[in-house]
Amino acid sequence: MPTVAEIQRSFQGAWALLLNRREGMQAFDVSVDGFFRSFGVVFLLAPLYAIAALAEVRLLQIDGAPVDGFPLTWFFVWKFVGLGVDWLALPIVLALLAKPLGLAARYVPFIVARNWTSPLAMSMSILPSVLFASGLIGQELAAILFLVVVMGVIRYQYQVVRIALQTTIAMSIAVVAFDLTLSLVLAELVNRLAVY
Repeated sequence: MPTVAEIQRSFQGAWALLLNRREGMQAFDVSVDGFFRSFGVVFLLAPLYAIAALAEVRLLQIDGAPVDGFPLTWFFVWKFVGLGVDWLALPIVLALLAKPLGLAARYVPFIVARNWTSPLAMSMSILPSVLFASGLIGQELAAILFLVVVMGVIRYQYQVVRIALQTTIAMSIAVVAFDLTLSLVLAELVNRLAVY
């Protein structure tokens, strides 16, 4: 597990990458130990994911899903299964493709940066749903805010790929598109497996 000092330093690096500052990479431990410790960030993501899942339950209820008898525990189990699968999918697939794509030399720094920037990206991405589910904003404003946030998160992911992998614009776009597609496909598969 990462130490408190490493968490603080890495979050500073994640913030720097959000501001498109390349020196943010220096905040991450890209050693082999740092690589494996960065996967411990999933435990920092878990509370954010729980908030997102609660907001989703609220949205389902707003859309007419029955409140009584809703299998909340089962819903959360499958959501966290989805988080685990999504968390590991890209690193595994990219590890297999890194050498043929010429990305092997920058694979570890990228995965470390990707892991440490995930909490900031998730914090941004769940904001519209949380605000809508809590009744603070209406559906139209939530939809607009969601589009703005999604564009911001995709831009952030692009910056992380471009800086950490040091790839061309085309390759950076391809990696971001692949990551997004993989996440959407896995989320859909988990939702189909989950019987609410």
